[in-house]
Amino acid sequence: MKQFIYGLLLIILFGCVQDSVNFSKTELLLFKNIGFDKEILSELKKSITDEFFQFEISEPGYVMDKNGKQNKTGIKKLNGVSFKTSENQAYKIILENRGELQSKGYQLFLSEMGYQSLSTVSVIKSMNKFDILRVQKTDGINFDVENKDDIAKLKVWDKKYGIEILGADYDWVHLTFNKDIIDVTAFATEVYDFCPDSVDQGVGELSELERIIREEKRLFLWWD
Repeated sequence: MKQFIYGLLLIILFGCVQDSVNFSKTELLLFKNIGFDKEILSELKKSITDEFFQFEISEPGYVMDKNGKQNKTGIKKLNGVSFKTSENQAYKIILENRGELQSKGYQLFLSEMGYQSLSTVSVIKSMNKFDILRVQKTDGINFDVENKDDIAKLKVWDKKYGIEILGADYDWVHLTFNKDIIDVTAFATEVYDFCPDSVDQGVGELSELERIIREEKRLFLWWD
C-alpha cells in the first residue's frame, strides 16, 4: 500500500513539474518593470522556445545598407513583450492563444515579418484590438493614408464583417473576417481603392483578391 501511495505521489509530482512554466530572471524582471502578470503569459510560454524580450517599434521603419540588409531606425521600447519564431509557427501560436489573452486584457499579434529570418510576435496590454495599429503606427503615407484613416476604415469593416487583427507593422495589416461578405466584388474594389498595393504588389489580380476574401476570409493590406 505504501508503495502504491508513493508511486501515486510521484505521478502527481511529475505531472506538476511538466505543467509548470519556468521564466528566466530576465523575463521576470521585464514583467515586473512593465506591469505584466506572468501567470497570464504562462500558457503562451509553453508554446515558444525563445525568451520574451521587451516590445519595441522602429520609426520610420527600416533603411537598407550597402549590402542590402535591413536595419531598424529610431528604435523605441514600449510596454509589451515579444518573442521570435518562424512565420508559420507565429500564426499557429497567435490563433491558439489570441482568444484567451484577449479575454484577460491582452492583444497578441505578429509585429514583424522576418521573411528570410525569424518573425516577431508581440503582446500588449489592451482590451482594444485597434491599439495594435496605434502602437505600430500603421499607415499608408505614400497614398496619403494616415494611421487614423487605417483605424477608421477597419472599424467600419469590423461593424459589418467582424474582423480579427492577426498582425500589423508600420506599413501593413493582416486581418481575418468572422462573417461572410455577401458582395465580395464590391468589397474587393473598396479594398483596392483604399490599398492599391494589396493587388498591384500583392496578389496580382483583383479576381485573386476576391477569391482570397471569399474562400479564406482574410485580407493583407500593404502600402509600399
